[in-house]
Amino acid sequence: MAVTKEGENNLVYDIKISSVVPGKITGENKTYELKGIDLAMKLHYLKGLYFFNNPNSTSDNEGKKTSFVSILDIKKVMFDWLVVYFKTCGRIRVSSSETRERASIKLNDAGIRIVEAQSSKTVEEWLALEGFLSLQDQLVYNDDGLGPDLPFSPLVCFQVTWFKCGGISVGLSWAHVLGDAFSAVEFMNTLGHYIQIQDSNKQKPNLISLQDPPQSEYPLSKSTREPVSVKRVDPVGSHWVLPYHSKIGVHTIHLNLNQLGQLHSMVHGTKMNDNCTSQFFEVITSIMWKSIAKIRKDLETNVVTICRPKSFKRQGIVPHNGQVLGVVEANFVVSNVAPLKLVHSIIEGVIDESDVVEELVNKETGESDFFVYGANLTFVDVEKADVYGFEMKGNNPRFASYSIGEIGDKGVVLVLPGPKDGKLIVVQLPEDEIEPLKSELKEEWCI
Repeated sequence: MAVTKEGENNLVYDIKISSVVPGKITGENKTYELKGIDLAMKLHYLKGLYFFNNPNSTSDNEGKKTSFVSILDIKKVMFDWLVVYFKTCGRIRVSSSETRERASIKLNDAGIRIVEAQSSKTVEEWLALEGFLSLQDQLVYNDDGLGPDLPFSPLVCFQVTWFKCGGISVGLSWAHVLGDAFSAVEFMNTLGHYIQIQDSNKQKPNLISLQDPPQSEYPLSKSTREPVSVKRVDPVGSHWVLPYHSKIGVHTIHLNLNQLGQLHSMVHGTKMNDNCTSQFFEVITSIMWKSIAKIRKDLETNVVTICRPKSFKRQGIVPHNGQVLGVVEANFVVSNVAPLKLVHSIIEGVIDESDVVEELVNKETGESDFFVYGANLTFVDVEKADVYGFEMKGNNPRFASYSIGEIGDKGVVLVLPGPKDGKLIVVQLPEDEIEPLKSELKEEWCI
């Protein structure tokens, strides 16, 4: 594709689209039956974004920096990588009976979509842009969800963008029906392993089988009532997007270890010790919950959804939705209480609705569709996901993040590992709430 002068002035230009399929027949045209928890997530999409600096100092004849990795380096290992992850190469099929329709994944090796692009910025220039994560749709291919031609819609889109400095970004668009954030992170880390071993004799990972995932490591109270962690919508048909109206804004907060220690001390009233490091998620969630309740004047903020992984052991297991869908209900005014009370509620008061969500969705499949993220104010624990474990030829990401596409207007807060230790908080709320929240966090918590 020829690049015009006007094109080079755009943030992203010279876009090329192709597909990559597994290097051999893998799925044997079988069908993967989606569980109720998968179908509860069918309208959501995970968006992963990784930035890599360029370690090379060489330039080409036009003075542009030579990248440390080429599309050939990446594509030639994808054939083996996708043999392992054959489920991601399938396509959605919907079967009909006399009473209802139900979706499944046809394991037909149709492949994933690959996007190549160029940027007029350097990596550092892009990261310095104000609200740069709100521009991620230019670096993470956005195909407006699955459908309306479901049999032809890839479940995974993978975009590589080359910057003028020779650095790159890698964007992942992942249909949540495949699995949760921990599954998507392991998917990317395995690709990095394949790139690393392509010129060596190191052993490749074993094939992933369609075995059942391990049981939950969190012994939580189980719910038997109608779940409140999901909301119904009218059936969306063959275009899997959420019919919501609020425009969602994005705000990111990076907290280093010193800031985390200060916040922990402010919430707990004591200095942080080594045994407290596992409670960063609870501390951050309590602060964000109280702050959002304050700017919303406590409207519809007494119930929140807490999404946490059932197990961190994902290697060698088919991608799956292995999250606890927990609910915490406050019988007090959230904006008026000490955050420590919210911490205790998050630790002790979570009700696991995963099983009842599974039952409800299985029962009403074809009659209703559902969504989870943003049905209530939703907090997603991804802090133990190895998002910086995706290496490209020995280079770790300069910056990595995940967010969620297609969410309800109650909003979502993700807690992720941050660059150089610390934590990254990705806040997705209606646009008109972003500035009030930033002011509240700065005034009350100095963040």
